[in-house]
This record gives sequence, C-alpha cells and structure tokens, in this order.
Amino acid sequence: MQESMKHRLVGAAVLVGLGVIAWPVVFDTTPVREISQRSQIPRAPAEQAFEVAQPGPVVLPPAPDSAALREQLPDTLPPEAAAEPEVSAPELASAPAKAPLARPAPDPVAPVRTDARALPEQWALQLGVFSARDNALELRARAEKAGFHALVQTVGSGPARRYRVYAEPKLDRAAVQRAAVSVQQKLGIKGYVTRYYP
Repeated sequence: MQESMKHRLVGAAVLVGLGVIAWPVVFDTTPVREISQRSQIPRAPAEQAFEVAQPGPVVLPPAPDSAALREQLPDTLPPEAAAEPEVSAPELASAPAKAPLARPAPDPVAPVRTDARALPEQWALQLGVFSARDNALELRARAEKAGFHALVQTVGSGPARRYRVYAEPKLDRAAVQRAAVSVQQKLGIKGYVTRYYP
C-alpha cells in the first residue's frame, strides 16, 4: 500500500470522527428549556390590627403588720391581753439590759499564691503511681470509701503511660499536710505532698 493512500485513509478517519463529535453540537434539536422569571414566593399575609388592653393597677393584700390591717382589727383586746400586768418605771430601771449579740469573726482567708502562668498553686497528696489502670482505680475507690476526695491522673503515653493517684487537692499546702496524717491513719499509706497540675 502506498504512503499517500495511508495518509488519505487516516485523514478520512479523522474527519469522520470529528463529524461524529461535532454533528450533535452543531445540529442540536433538543428544545431549550425556558426558566420562568415569575417569583414563586407567596405574597405577604395581610396585617390585622389589634389592640392591647392597658394593664390596671395591681392590688396586693396588706402586709401582716401594716396600718391597713391594724385598722381592720377590733378595738377591744381579748381578756388575756387586758389582764397583762403593768410594769412600773423603777422595775424597768432595775432590770439588767441585754447586751447585743456579737457575730463571730470570720476565719481569715489565706491569700492564694499563683505560679508563673498566673494560675493558683494547688497541692495534693500523692498516694501512688501505677502502670496498671485497674490498680489506680482500686486505690482511688479505697480512698473515697474512707471519706477522702481522690482522683486518678494519666501521664505519658504508650508503654510509658502511668496512672497517678492523688487525694485531697487543695490550694493550701498546710491543709494537705494535715490530710496526710488522716490518710496514713485510715488507709495506712504514707503519701507525700506535691504540687498538683490538673
């Protein structure tokens, strides 16, 4: 087969392919869909005028010791009140005067110390560090059963993960040291006071 014939056949195949692709584009007979320009939003409903009644004055019942209630009471006193003995002026003078009750002074509040991040310093009693979470939860349950506030804190990750058990977290270190004595007496655990970072 000659080269010129090959070129003609390839050219004819290309033209036929282009014609197949371009024919539907050029001679598209599908009808164009018209989009309605009319709004589909319904009209606003008609406003209905209505009137609101002005509230009237509120009438409250008289207070138990008010003048209006005293006016409604009868002028005559019951016989028990009428037979009340009168106290003379000398007897009143000789009676000792009652001293006013003094309120107890409030406990002084220790100032809260803060760290470098302006967070309050917290202290807690560390009871133990465990690699098994179940052991830490068991110790926390023992401490709570004895009446102490206890919690478990997870530190690290993977094989280095540890579970710390703390009791009695407070802002006052002295209060935690006092709690350490009670913990040792009730649980038999000698924890140590350390900074607590929640």
